[in-house]
Amino acid sequence: MLEVDIKHTRLVAVTIIVLGLTLVSITDVHSQGKLRIAAIVNDEMISVLDIENRLTLSIYLSKLDNNLETRRRLAPQILRNIIDDRLKLQEIRKNKIEVSQAEVINELRQWEKRAGLSIGQSTELAQRLGVDKAAIAERVEMSVGWRKLMRQLFLPTVSFSEQEIDDIIAEEISRRGQPELLVSEIFLPLNRTESAAEVKALARRLIEQIEGGAQFSDIAHNFSQSASAAVGGNLGWVRPENLAANMAQVIERLRPGEVSKPIPTLDGVYIMKVENKRAIEPFIERSNRPAAVTIHQIHIELPPSPTSDVKANVREKARGIKTQARSCAEMEDLGKKHGSSLSGSPGKIEVDKLSPLIQKAISGLKKNQTSAPVEIADGFLIIMVCDRDEPQIKELTKAELGKKIRNQLGTERINLAARQYLRSLRRSAIIDIRL
Repeated sequence: MLEVDIKHTRLVAVTIIVLGLTLVSITDVHSQGKLRIAAIVNDEMISVLDIENRLTLSIYLSKLDNNLETRRRLAPQILRNIIDDRLKLQEIRKNKIEVSQAEVINELRQWEKRAGLSIGQSTELAQRLGVDKAAIAERVEMSVGWRKLMRQLFLPTVSFSEQEIDDIIAEEISRRGQPELLVSEIFLPLNRTESAAEVKALARRLIEQIEGGAQFSDIAHNFSQSASAAVGGNLGWVRPENLAANMAQVIERLRPGEVSKPIPTLDGVYIMKVENKRAIEPFIERSNRPAAVTIHQIHIELPPSPTSDVKANVREKARGIKTQARSCAEMEDLGKKHGSSLSGSPGKIEVDKLSPLIQKAISGLKKNQTSAPVEIADGFLIIMVCDRDEPQIKELTKAELGKKIRNQLGTERINLAARQYLRSLRRSAIIDIRL
């Protein structure tokens, strides 16, 4: 067993222990003792089982393949996250921050919602995955307590003069019509004991997982070390000029839905995703919630290797069915009569999650309107929009815009202060790695 005592450092390097850590299977953990010490943070123990629990949970919630290679790759970031959480919890206790049961329950419900679980399903999930439910409870309590501590320490320091707000409003008006982007981020911190190449390598592995089908928001929630991780990495609408030059240059070239390559900075590595683009309208407030639709489709199947005449006949059949449908209830009946097993409704779905072909077909369709037959590989689709859920738009007064700007600036400054505060905790921590 290798023991490394690192005092007064920003954070521990974990690459030296990755192989030993990830080769420890759950069976080995039980045989060697569940509480085998992996690390000590200011005299508080982190066990191998703590790391295994967090790995299993994070991999599941991020919808990654739970195999040895995935665990080996992600183990360093997981250990960093646990160490940071312990430092936060220690500081919460030190400052006597009280977290009520009601606050924990509310935060747990929000956590379940982000994880795609029903209310109260977190206990069942922990049992199914074979992880200690305390691994969830500790994260929830830490999240609530850390927010309260940061607001207690730094909210009193956040203030803005009326002139400052008026200047910002004037600047906003001058930028009307210029582009702004809905951006999400994943931030991986760089520590003195870890090379930039190692952090960039982890970033590339996470990008591979996203390109392989993992949701950006799931990866951000479980692996990002930014305050935005709590909301899946969502930064809201930002202007390129408000970002560091190298980050602005990258995201300005991205199309909606695209993910950047690793972006190195002095503090660490960012992965950015552009969710949407729009023109600046200072007195218009749009919900960040994406547009969604409920659709119903009828799939008319083609025979194998159809001739052009057969294809034309099936297209005409689809056009005839289209004219008969006046509601989604009628679409369901017609689908049962004429359609294949692929007919039906996928339920409510975000528009940007649909294929470009389907997005184009339903663009401009009102409720209970059907698309022209859409040709796909094995047939034709007729699609009806049953309902649309568009983001809400609200016109703001100057006073409301000023309040919005105060809130945004206050949140940004508290988040920046929180990051600097955590960095100071890392520097002064005594961390002992025992694997």
